[in-house]
Amino acid sequence: MDEHRAGLVEALQDLQRAVAAQPFAVPDPRQPERRARRDRLAADLASLVARLESWEAPLLVVVGGGTGGGKSTLVNSLVGNAVAATGVVRPTTSSPTMLVHPGDMPWFSDQRVLPGLPRVTKPDSRGGRGGARQLHVVASHAMPAGVAVLDAPDVDSVRTDNRDLAELLLDAADVWVWMVTARTYADEASMAYLRRAARRRTVVAVVASQVHERETEEVVADLRRKLAAERLGDVALFVVPLARVVGQRLPDWAVSEVRDWVRSLAKAEERDRLRRQTLEGALDDIAHEAEPLLLAVGDEQATVAQLSEAAGRELGRVPERLRDALGEAVPLRQEVLARWRDFVGTNRFLSMVESATGMVRTWVRDALARVTSAEQQRVQHQVRAEVADTVAGLIVGSHELAVAELTARWDDVPAGGRLLAADPALRVPSRDLREHADRAVIDWQDAVTKLVETTFADRRVRARWMSTVVNAAATAAILAAFASTGGLTTAEAGIAAGASAANQALLAKVLGDQNVRWLLERITADLLDRTAGLASRERQRYDDAVAAVAPPPGGPADLRTALDRVAGARS
Repeated sequence: MDEHRAGLVEALQDLQRAVAAQPFAVPDPRQPERRARRDRLAADLASLVARLESWEAPLLVVVGGGTGGGKSTLVNSLVGNAVAATGVVRPTTSSPTMLVHPGDMPWFSDQRVLPGLPRVTKPDSRGGRGGARQLHVVASHAMPAGVAVLDAPDVDSVRTDNRDLAELLLDAADVWVWMVTARTYADEASMAYLRRAARRRTVVAVVASQVHERETEEVVADLRRKLAAERLGDVALFVVPLARVVGQRLPDWAVSEVRDWVRSLAKAEERDRLRRQTLEGALDDIAHEAEPLLLAVGDEQATVAQLSEAAGRELGRVPERLRDALGEAVPLRQEVLARWRDFVGTNRFLSMVESATGMVRTWVRDALARVTSAEQQRVQHQVRAEVADTVAGLIVGSHELAVAELTARWDDVPAGGRLLAADPALRVPSRDLREHADRAVIDWQDAVTKLVETTFADRRVRARWMSTVVNAAATAAILAAFASTGGLTTAEAGIAAGASAANQALLAKVLGDQNVRWLLERITADLLDRTAGLASRERQRYDDAVAAVAPPPGGPADLRTALDRVAGARS
């Protein structure tokens, strides 16, 4: 193989890999069509590579057409032997049969020609209704050396795999023998295939079979007009008259013109000319076949981006939703708020805090021990637990609202709806979200306490025996961060207002006025950051679902680069 041809082979193989690498996994009503187009183009490219690598192989003549066109009967008639199954049961041809001269058998015993199809080369092998996708190769001295004739399945078979195989074989052909009948020659489906052959500059011979003698002139004239309209006016046109079929073949006189034409293709210079013409046409057609794939990959990228953006937008709003919920007040139980108001509003407690710096440690330790009775400690623990439960519930509720909005957006996109149908768990937050929310809130409360301790570091009251005041200040800060009158009943509003005032007083006495605003901003931001982390964890489920079906990152760029390489190798 010369250097130019080798470069073209390498470029085609790169393009084949780029085409085959497109999974088209985004669930879409067009997914089967896209995958079929991908597979067909990949197989076509493999066939082109095989042709270039086996340039001296026999010319491949594929007999194609619709159901009942007489393909198998014609093939049997060309060699004078029933090698291909015929009959009224459809589909007749499931496994294609290839007729070759015995001297050409080595070309077809391996995968050099028509790669991907298993071979059956027994002398008595016969194509027929077998379900296996395999190629029956039959040697016959009735075939001229240098030409192989292949009986393809029906292009309109009731079986999808037969139709796909027929298209693969037609794309791999150097020459088409297209079979029509006096009843079907003008069918649009048949003309669509002939247009495709014209676009690819494939050499075509049209054989009109089962034509009654009295209809011949009319059928030929009309068929010529239709072929000319499809830029196929110069194709060879043969008529196989209506004749009795004996032994699954027609009499020699009925097919003699077709047989002579097939034999004329065996000349070396003719084979080279026809193969080059069909190859060049097929190469020209690659861009036409690849364009829908480029558009499909781009469409998938846009769909994936749309789904990802919806997940990011809705779950990204979870902290904002939580902030809004907190602004409407934490619905703590009335008795808890009342007890906390009494606790932090005790004049003795506040006076202890206010004057603690001027007292000796022993006296303050004893005083605080009296103030912080077991009941008051219980109230403090109860308040913190109630706050944790409430805030965790608000976090989960914010996620539930976000997921509801997200799935509504996904349902508006066919691919999104199908992803949700495939994994219904995506319609609700993850099962362990509440567990993680509880843990996050507890960690947040601990962080608030440490932050208050840090804030104490610069004050004269810092000492181990102030731990009770630190805990009280931390709890007060937690409540003051979002406890307000919004959303509460009249009774609760008064309690909340009293608690808020007491909290502010406690914080001001312990931390100082200038530190209170800073502290509240810090702990609120910390809570929202932790909530954002939970939302990111939830989003990962949706990102994973999208990533599992997303096209490769290169997408259309990889395909266009590979197409450009083929164009460059050709020039």
